[in-house]
Amino acid sequence: MTDDTGSTSYDEVPYPSLSYAQSHPDRLATVATILGVKPAPIEHCRVLELGCAGGGNIIPMALGLPKGEFVGIDYAARQIARGREMVDALQLGNISLVQSNLLDLDASLGQFDYVIAHGVFSWVSRPVQEKLLEICSQNLAPSGVAYVSYNTFPGWYYTGMMREMMVYHTRRIREPRERVARARRFADFMAEAVPAEESVYGYLVNQYARFLRGEVDGGRPADDALLLHDELEEVNGAIFFSQFAERAARHGLQYLGEAEFCTMMTSSFPDHVSRALDEMANDVIELEQYVDFVRNRALRQTLLCHEDVPIHRQITLRSIPSLYVASRARPVQPGPDLHAVEVAEFRISDGATMSTEHPVTKEAMLYLSQAWPRPVPFGELLARSRSRLGLVRADAARDGQMLAANLMTAYGYSGKLVELHVYAPQMAVEVSERPVASPLARLQARENVQVTNLRHERVTIDAFERCLLPYLDGHHDLGDLVDVLEAGPVAEGALALGENHGAIGGQSEVRDVLAQETRKRLRWLARAALLTG
Repeated sequence: MTDDTGSTSYDEVPYPSLSYAQSHPDRLATVATILGVKPAPIEHCRVLELGCAGGGNIIPMALGLPKGEFVGIDYAARQIARGREMVDALQLGNISLVQSNLLDLDASLGQFDYVIAHGVFSWVSRPVQEKLLEICSQNLAPSGVAYVSYNTFPGWYYTGMMREMMVYHTRRIREPRERVARARRFADFMAEAVPAEESVYGYLVNQYARFLRGEVDGGRPADDALLLHDELEEVNGAIFFSQFAERAARHGLQYLGEAEFCTMMTSSFPDHVSRALDEMANDVIELEQYVDFVRNRALRQTLLCHEDVPIHRQITLRSIPSLYVASRARPVQPGPDLHAVEVAEFRISDGATMSTEHPVTKEAMLYLSQAWPRPVPFGELLARSRSRLGLVRADAARDGQMLAANLMTAYGYSGKLVELHVYAPQMAVEVSERPVASPLARLQARENVQVTNLRHERVTIDAFERCLLPYLDGHHDLGDLVDVLEAGPVAEGALALGENHGAIGGQSEVRDVLAQETRKRLRWLARAALLTG
C-alpha cells in the first residue's frame, strides 16, 4: 500500500482478490441501525476501500448497487490493472480503481458513507496505520461508518509465535514461492518434532500446521499468496482492542461495534461470567477488552463512526420493523405443531439452534427456510405468518413484539442462525425457463472455483457448475443448455459424466444425464444466491 517493496511483493504474487460479506455496506448499515445510528441508505451510498487488491471485494458491491459510487485504492499496479479489466468486462460505470500510495491520500478525495479497510491495518507500519485512521476520519461522511479489520491479542500471540519462527527459517530466501514452500515444510517439521499430546506448546504447534494444511476451520493454505502476504510479510503484528480504540479516538473516531454483531453479545456466556464481566468493566471499551481476554480473540472487524454520533448501547426492538430477515435454519423435528404452544427447534449446519414455542415465530422460521436465500421484510414476514396460521386481527402488536424479540435474540446469538439486513438484493429463488446468473459469477467461473454470489459471499463450485454458469445469460432454456454442454465441455473432455450414474450408453442417455444434472445444479445455484431476479 505504501512503498516499492510492497508493490513488488504483491505484483510478483498478487493477493487473492476476494469478497468479504462482513464488509458489505449492508452489514455495516444494519449494525449501525440496530445501535440507533442513521447511516446513509446503501442504494445510493459512496464507498471507499483501502487496499482493494484486484477489486474482488468492491467490484461486486458496485455491481449489486448500481446507483452507488465506489472507489478502490491499492498500491500494486498489477492488481489494479486486473481489477480494471474486470470492471470493463462488466461495463460498470460507477466504480474507479486507483493505483496510489496510501500516504498520498487527503481530503480532496471527498467524503464517503462507508470506508472499508480489510486486511490492511496489521500489515503496515505505525505511521501508515495512523494515516489509515486519519482517512477514516477526514474522508468519512458525518453519519458514515468505517470498517477496519486487524489482528488482536491475546489470540494472536500463538499465531505470531509460529509466524516469527517461519520468518526466521525463511529469512535468507528471496524468491516468494520458495519462501512459502520452505515455510510449509518447516511448519510440518515442527508438528512432527513437538507431539501434540505432550504439551500445550505441542498442541498449538500442531494446530497451526493443520491450519496451513486446511484441516481446521479457517485454514487458508490452498493459495500460496495468502500464506506469503498474511503470515510472512515483513510487517504483521497485532494490537489489544483497547489500544486500537484509544488510537481511533485520537482521530475523532469512536467505537461503534463489530461487523459480526453476535460477538458483541455476552449473553452466550454462562450467567455468572456475564455478571462478572459487567462488574469489571466501567464502559463499553473495557467490556469488549475483557471479552477478548475470555474468548482469546485473534481478529476483530471493528466499525467506527465520528465521536459526536449518538449510539444507543441498550439494544431495543425499535429498528426491527424496518429490517429484512433471512434464515436457512430448518426444524429439528419435521412437521412441528405450529398452533400448539410447545417448543420447536430450528437448526443450521454449524449446530446453532433456536428454540421457540411462539406459534407465529415457528411459522416465520418455516417460511424463511422456504424463501431462502431471499431476505423478507419484517412486516411481510409477520403478516404472512399470522395469515398462514389463520389468526384474527387481535394480538397483532403482541405477535410483532414476540417475533421481533425472538429474531433479535437469535441474531445476537449467531449471525448465521438469523440474519438481519437493511437491504435485499434482487435474486431468484425459483429457476426460470431461461435462467440468468450473476454476470460477475459467470465471468469468475471461467477461471476460478470460487465465485461471488448476490449475498457478497464466496461460493465454491464444481466442474459441472463452472461449465454451466457462463451459459446462464438469459438466452438458453434447458434444451439449449444441454446442447452447449454436450457439444462443448463434454465433447472436449472438460466435463466427465458417469461417476454418479454408472456406465452411460448412447447419445440419448448422455443427454438425459445432462438434463438431470443441469436441473439439479440450477436448483442449487438458486439456493446459493447465484441466480438473479
